[in-house]
Amino acid sequence: MLVTNVLLSFPFKCLFSSAASIAVSAVGLRKNSLSFSGALAAVMVGFTLTMASYCFFSCLLTFFISSSFWTKWKSDKKRKVEGDFKEGGQRNWFQVVSNSGLPFLVSIIYLFEVGFKERPIDFARDFIQSALGMTVFGAIACCNGDTWSSEIGTAVGSRTPRLITTWKKVPVGTNGAVSIVGIAASILGGLIIGIIYYVTIESLNYFGSFSHKYPPQWPIILLGCFSGFFGSMIDSILGATLQYSGFCEAQRKVVHQPSASSKHICGRNILSNNLVNLISSSLTGMLTSYTGYVVWKYVEDFHF
Repeated sequence: MLVTNVLLSFPFKCLFSSAASIAVSAVGLRKNSLSFSGALAAVMVGFTLTMASYCFFSCLLTFFISSSFWTKWKSDKKRKVEGDFKEGGQRNWFQVVSNSGLPFLVSIIYLFEVGFKERPIDFARDFIQSALGMTVFGAIACCNGDTWSSEIGTAVGSRTPRLITTWKKVPVGTNGAVSIVGIAASILGGLIIGIIYYVTIESLNYFGSFSHKYPPQWPIILLGCFSGFFGSMIDSILGATLQYSGFCEAQRKVVHQPSASSKHICGRNILSNNLVNLISSSLTGMLTSYTGYVVWKYVEDFHF
């Protein structure tokens, strides 16, 4: 009980949130996963999400570590097919906000409506907290699933992926291109976020953070798979229709900005990749919250 009181106390949570967000951002800056502006944005986002919930922090940390790893994995191969390839990813502030904009805003609302107390998902007795929590969770699972899908799919997927809107074969690196490997990776990316959220909840319960009985939390794992897959599909549809993809004859690579030397493959030059990430993660977060409400109602009604 003493450990629980310390972990959930405002001074400790504030100190932990500050130290953890600064430490993770510093590592990202040193390893070129973040630019300086990206590191500053990451500190702000990390502090806010951690203050709201340790579950949010664990999911965000998992996303940062895993996405950084997969972004750097087989970078030599990605450099050959991506015209806008960046060593290490090096996300700037706008890219950080695009991936975490909705979780950041919802976490602020969470702090005002719920406070900084840890609570399990329980739509029947704690609707606002559960709805907000699942929105944050769904957005992070979407981003993780989409990152795993694009990075792993580009590195080891089919040499001729297919465009999601027409199912025609397109070059590797085309916006909206999908493959079996990429789809599987999106589901696994969401799954790991679901497992991390579930383990964090049960760990908090083990230390006595929750004094009341609450419904089973295992649906979070299934919702993680759903969010990773659905988010990746939305991202691919938007990418295939509202993002430009062309093949540059001079570079012999896929590019995402039209030029005199590029041949159009698909999409209109309307949205940037950052805006696509923001839209897909926001839509997925809100849909995950609603889907969670339906799933937990079913689980409680049938006593699973």
